[in-house]
Amino acid sequence: MNQDEVLSLIDAIYGAAADPAGWPAVLQRLADAFGAGEASLSAVSETAVPWLAAPRTDPEFLASYGVYYHPLNLFWQKTSRLPIGTVSTDAMVMPRETLEGSEFFNDWSRPQGYLSVMGATLLVEDGWRVEFVVPGKHEFGVEQLKLYTALAPHLTRAVQLNQRLGRTDMERAVAADALDRFAQALLVVDANSRVLFANRAANALFGNGLSLHDGVLRVGLNGETAELRRIVGACARGESAGAGGHIAVSRGLDRAALSLLVIPTRGQPPWLMAYRPCAMIFIADPETSPAPDAVYLQRQFKLTPAEAALTQELIEGDGIAAAADRIGIAVATARAQLRSVLAKTGTGRQAELVRLVLNSLNRLRKDG
Repeated sequence: MNQDEVLSLIDAIYGAAADPAGWPAVLQRLADAFGAGEASLSAVSETAVPWLAAPRTDPEFLASYGVYYHPLNLFWQKTSRLPIGTVSTDAMVMPRETLEGSEFFNDWSRPQGYLSVMGATLLVEDGWRVEFVVPGKHEFGVEQLKLYTALAPHLTRAVQLNQRLGRTDMERAVAADALDRFAQALLVVDANSRVLFANRAANALFGNGLSLHDGVLRVGLNGETAELRRIVGACARGESAGAGGHIAVSRGLDRAALSLLVIPTRGQPPWLMAYRPCAMIFIADPETSPAPDAVYLQRQFKLTPAEAALTQELIEGDGIAAAADRIGIAVATARAQLRSVLAKTGTGRQAELVRLVLNSLNRLRKDG
């Protein structure tokens, strides 16, 4: 390639840095520049592939790579041990017969015509390795290696910009949509309950019912973490039952339980983020946040005294059966009252009702 063509590719790479939706087109241009059938960009660990963009690869093969074949990829195993930014080909890290004798090559690469490969780790961030890999039908030579080496620093900076801009957008959205309207603790987590964002009130609860292990949220003393991960996972998968939910988090004897309200996020940041937010967790601490006044609930939402009492109990977050038991009414009666409350408040489910009440109450407190 001449210098003008290389500069044009670099311009396209930085265009994708500003708009991640442009990466598929850029990757196809890069594949053509290397004389290859494909060019891919991915974030990987030894066992997981949170995202992988390879626009010319059959979608079924792409899905099978993340689900099964990635740990069998001998080229990745070899290059992941090299210093960041070290470009290599399969011939540089293993004998040809080793590659051709592998399950990955015969069952995944060969059927697609990917008979050779060149790549490197662009950066390592938060435990994930961002890889740029070019599979081809012929062995890569000196000219392709020189081109890769020239483009790699720009690819690295572009991916870093994607990550930073994505996180900035997420934090801005969270601040506008939640922190300005909710005076309580707030966390944003990904599908694995990794904490991506915590406001100051939430940070104050770490060591007081919440804890982190390698960045992943743990809660309570009696197995509540497993229930939290089940609800968060359902949010991430978009299941019909994944509308969020409540968890009461134990904190030991003589301590009031924390109430966690899990709500799916409605939007997704750029696909290039290794950790994608899937749920917001609003945390109420009864020891510092008094329950809403029954009279306020009646006036604000035109509820009957019985409906207001039930709504007060639902804020505790341990379900309608527990709320009915504390009030001293049958669960069937509580469900009938809840249906009436949902209709009056224009909400569709218990989680939405609790969010509406907390939102209203926090605005009231904010306004004095």
